[in-house]
Amino acid sequence: MAGNPYKDFFLEPVASRHRHYECLRARFVEGRPIQDIADRFGLTFNTVQSRVRDFKAALDKGHTPAFFLEPRTGPKSDRKKPVVRQHIVRLRARRYSDQDIHRALRRAGLEASVALIDQVLREEGLAALGKRTRAERERIAEEVRSGEIPGLTVPPPQAPRMPNVADVRRLDLTPGRSLYSRVAGVFLFAPFLAQMHLDQIASQAAMAGTKMIPATGYLLSLLALKLLDKERKSHITDWNFDEALGLFAGLNVPPKDSAATDYSYRLTQGQHNGLMARWVTNAYPVLCPDSAREFALDLHPIPHRGAPKALENHYLPQTGKAAPSIQSCFARSVDSPMLHYANADVLREEQDQFPLHFIAYWKAITGVKPDWLYFDSKLTTYAVLDRLDKEEHIHFITIRRRGTRMVSKLLERPRSEWTKACIDTPWRRHQHIAYLDEHVRLGQYEGLCRQIAVTGLGRETPTLFLTNNQDETARNVIVRYIKRNAIENDLGINVNFFHLNCLASEVRLNVNLDLALTVMANGCYRWLAQRLKGCEKMEPKMLYRKFVETGGRLTIEDDTIHVALDRRSHNPILAQAHLDQEPTAIPWLGGKHLRFTYA
Repeated sequence: MAGNPYKDFFLEPVASRHRHYECLRARFVEGRPIQDIADRFGLTFNTVQSRVRDFKAALDKGHTPAFFLEPRTGPKSDRKKPVVRQHIVRLRARRYSDQDIHRALRRAGLEASVALIDQVLREEGLAALGKRTRAERERIAEEVRSGEIPGLTVPPPQAPRMPNVADVRRLDLTPGRSLYSRVAGVFLFAPFLAQMHLDQIASQAAMAGTKMIPATGYLLSLLALKLLDKERKSHITDWNFDEALGLFAGLNVPPKDSAATDYSYRLTQGQHNGLMARWVTNAYPVLCPDSAREFALDLHPIPHRGAPKALENHYLPQTGKAAPSIQSCFARSVDSPMLHYANADVLREEQDQFPLHFIAYWKAITGVKPDWLYFDSKLTTYAVLDRLDKEEHIHFITIRRRGTRMVSKLLERPRSEWTKACIDTPWRRHQHIAYLDEHVRLGQYEGLCRQIAVTGLGRETPTLFLTNNQDETARNVIVRYIKRNAIENDLGINVNFFHLNCLASEVRLNVNLDLALTVMANGCYRWLAQRLKGCEKMEPKMLYRKFVETGGRLTIEDDTIHVALDRRSHNPILAQAHLDQEPTAIPWLGGKHLRFTYA
């Protein structure tokens, strides 16, 4: 005999919440044992017991479990039609189309979809609209555009709020004033900038300024864009209303993009070089406690993406071909994570002199010459290598360009002449290599130069190292040159985080000023990384995301500016660093000190 489907619906529930309800009903209404209920509904003893326990706990707390859905009834009458019906009929009488009516009602602050408008017109028998003349269409378009729509009251347009003009004379440091910023973490750099005497650096470098925006204010406002991972092409005006960011620069608000562009082109090459040299002179003892004597040098072409200009073509690794670009030079200590030199005023015919220019620059700053220079084959010529050896007495390691004939001769050498070695390098531990150490003659190089041909470095053909040092072992020469990778990593950071390649943008900064700001911003992040425990090797982008990109409230007090940062998981690391432990007066903020607290 077939079962009763109506009865089976209650005795053999399918839905989980229905089965849950029937289990509880069998327990509390019918008084059945838990094991009996579990067998009846195909559940385990523990499952039924936990459901009973949770049900009792919920009722004891005053909560009634919901087993059944309560139907929600919709509106019983039209809500929009009565409001807009008369306006739709009146506008159709003036030969407005459905789309024109929709735009006119929206202009008046009334919401009505095109489908609703069509429904009302059909109910009124006004669905059909004959062909309109061009004059009628233009009249209707002008009425909607101007807001003079017959029978509709159009609210007057609100004037957009305009940001204040940057003016140091409007800076308000009244005690009790409070500001909020979504990037209050930028003030973490203020103690370091004050320690570097940035106001004195701007004065000594003869940086331009006005009564409204002094040189320090201009410099800090542009530096803030670098510190905040803000691409210039994304508009500075995003920050025009941020009074807290203006306070960081010693202004009421940050300058507009036009002011920043105009300022960058008022500066001369001497001012750019003076700014960077004085910055490195002050920052070098702090960021490099041990004397930097080994440097990696490299070139970086900055592409120009605007209209064709009188720029030289340089090979761009990003595109794989030569294009109009500005050649820039960088120098970095291999032992200390700090950029020491950058220059964009380099022509193709003079780029081979870069090692000699850097030696003169470093000697003028520190009074000593570097001990070692590391660079690749395209940086300079054999004639400059000869000067480094005979005149400057500086050790160098570089790569020799490999010709087909040269490689063929090396590969023909018997394996017995090659020496095997093992080197330890980051990410490639215990790498086995073979090298051939000999002396060769180079064009425009007087005498013999030491050449070390190496296989096993990840290339099919041998890598040729050139050096004038005769004392270091071949293995040590290879390990020393591997340190040059540090500057390539830094150049990648400068492009990806500090937006070094953004020449064509809303804010067309002079590239020389942009390079100086990049060196300064790089130093700021290196300082922050050194002060935070466990973050010494952290890259700027990660530091920005974890620490700098933090909102907070700034409160001006009598002698201090209290920066209360919002709660974030990495705040204990900031608290442990005690960035405000040594109170440093901020000259551009009325000599006030900073005090940090963390939620």
